[in-house]
Amino acid sequence: MINVLHFVRKNTQLKASFINNQISHHINCNPSIVYREQRLNPFDGGFATFNLNEYNYLDLSHGEFNLEKLRYKTVKTLSGRQVNQILSFIKNQKIAICHFHFGTDCGIFTPLIERLPIPSVVSFYGYDCSSFPNRFLGYGKIYLKHRVFKHITKVLAMSPDMKKDLMATGCMDDKIEIHYYGTDVHRFCQSEKQYPDKEMITILNLCSLDPQKGQLFLLKSIKKIVEKGVTNFQLRIVGTGEVEEELRTYVRKQKLTGYVDFIGAIPYGGSEMLREYHEADIFVHPSVVAPNGDKEGIPGTIVEAMSAGLPVISTWHAGIPYIITHNKSGILIKEHDVSSLADALQTLIQNSAMRKNIGQAGQCYAMENLDLKQKEVELENIYQKLIR
Repeated sequence: MINVLHFVRKNTQLKASFINNQISHHINCNPSIVYREQRLNPFDGGFATFNLNEYNYLDLSHGEFNLEKLRYKTVKTLSGRQVNQILSFIKNQKIAICHFHFGTDCGIFTPLIERLPIPSVVSFYGYDCSSFPNRFLGYGKIYLKHRVFKHITKVLAMSPDMKKDLMATGCMDDKIEIHYYGTDVHRFCQSEKQYPDKEMITILNLCSLDPQKGQLFLLKSIKKIVEKGVTNFQLRIVGTGEVEEELRTYVRKQKLTGYVDFIGAIPYGGSEMLREYHEADIFVHPSVVAPNGDKEGIPGTIVEAMSAGLPVISTWHAGIPYIITHNKSGILIKEHDVSSLADALQTLIQNSAMRKNIGQAGQCYAMENLDLKQKEVELENIYQKLIR
């Protein structure tokens, strides 16, 4: 067994499914955890459950001095004492490799990485290599180049698109390895999914309500198909986030309340979430580049929906085209192309055979290529190679 140490900035990030899954589904690795901030907000970080007490972990916020709090608040880094705490933890737990989550958060641990006697990897997930490099008048790029790329052993990118962004930010080509972390596809799989002709079609959008998720773009397309006389559908928006009130206001003003339901946040992976996937007929996730430059990686909810056998409509955005073949395993449209999204929705609403063909092709691809267990083997092979 390889002893691997996972690093997150705050404990609530362990509830993010894409981090949670990588830690909790190790096969030949024994994971431990370090985090810098203790957060108590139940809605912060993610919606998955994570029992921290099942792991050996180090909470750096416990017993920190006022000077360390000030150092972290002002320059976002660790003190020498905290570095020594982690090095002692690494020695006691016989850690063989360190895995940092989010490139931006990895920079907090730079004083440690400079002194590590073992290899290290960092996973990038989206905004940390899309919008962040341009923040603070370009300081974000300098931050990543000197705090992260200079010292880390290997950088994990989710897709070729993300690798391109990382290289544009200053990361050397030979430091980057493309690795998608995977999804627990068997949890969401509906092996006998039916695609009947129905009078009322359920469209599902399940994710956080943030600008890059494209829900406003989706609602504009919903308005368009209603204006064309297509009204035999119900859109269920499941989640919460910073643009929720803006979306609700748009629905009220455009008189779409009869076609759109806001469900709110639900626990990740539970019976409620599975029911949403299994009772839906179409899944739509129209990702866009946010006004601040934020991009997605490969949205996990798309893979979950594909696993459930749902026909997926999404966009030519970030890593999405690397898992969806247009008009075969899903439908892809240009970002902000309201007419094309409306046409795709109308086509799938009115064509059960097409829903079946795309849904089954997407499910087949997800089950064969995007499974979490398969990707965990790949991740652990990366660990092994670096340790050797």
